[in-house]
Amino acid sequence: MKLHIDSRDLSDAFGDFIDITPSLRPNDQKRIYSIPTPSGTGQLQRFLLRKGLEINFFNAEFHRPVTMDVDIHYPHLEISYTTSGSGSWSASSQEYAMIPGMSSLIYVKEANMIAQLHPNERMQHMELRIDLRYFANDLPELERLTRSSVFCKQTAGSAQISLLVEQMKQCPYQGALQKLYLEGKALELLALHLAALEEEEPAQQTTSKLTAEDIQCLYEAKDILTRSWKQPPSLLGLARLTGLNDYKLKLGFKTLFGTTVFGYVRKLRMNEARRVLERGEANVSQTAMMVGYHNVSHFASLFRKTYGYNPSECGRLTASTSQHELHNI
Repeated sequence: MKLHIDSRDLSDAFGDFIDITPSLRPNDQKRIYSIPTPSGTGQLQRFLLRKGLEINFFNAEFHRPVTMDVDIHYPHLEISYTTSGSGSWSASSQEYAMIPGMSSLIYVKEANMIAQLHPNERMQHMELRIDLRYFANDLPELERLTRSSVFCKQTAGSAQISLLVEQMKQCPYQGALQKLYLEGKALELLALHLAALEEEEPAQQTTSKLTAEDIQCLYEAKDILTRSWKQPPSLLGLARLTGLNDYKLKLGFKTLFGTTVFGYVRKLRMNEARRVLERGEANVSQTAMMVGYHNVSHFASLFRKTYGYNPSECGRLTASTSQHELHNI
């Protein structure tokens, strides 16, 4: 499948995608698009942070190769990061890889880009996209990038970049706070890349001991835990499943995701517990058992440490919040 896009602003990239956002309000900053059905299955989440600044999270699997032929007519700056899947893109006779653990800082103006996405792979990809017509005067550091019509600098295996992307994906807020949090992380990611341009060998690249293959294995470990958090494998078992030794698994997981393996499992359990309690599906003792805790006191202590209130208060707080929201409608 081949898509041709004539892009004069950030929104033009989504002409062939289907907007399936549940409810559209004038000030909504989040859009959800489905992939054109003949080419594959999956979704794209688009967060509109401010005029000329957005973050996209792409999660799809294609049944056949997809080629995107894009003519870009405005000063477009992009930072991309691939978590899984593979492909390539080219511009001005230069070809660049899209592989897990690879981040690209890209500038394009009045140029053609061709992206090719490989089939039968789960493609998980983030893009921070900027229309420089709204930012150029604020960022003199961009002068080096904008001297030609196409610029690209790629960084592989940076744990710092991977952690920022993961923090954006796992944003703990909604509404206005979500927008504020994501914009802050987006600007931090941009600052990280621009600072690296000032150095021939950026410290964050030389000090990272995680290869692109390591990062892919760590994301696989995270996926396994996400699916099996009720009865997760042991640390050694998880290491064997992902092809890592237990030392690199422990150290790499903490570096990449900002939490330990056990901390991530606890987070998943607490999230599910709060969901169950907020919906009134079970009492505290039942919920503790449902999420893997046989000691109710221990569960309550962890819940309180995570959220700042007792699990027994969860239903009352939810009801109070709902009443407050109804009062403000």
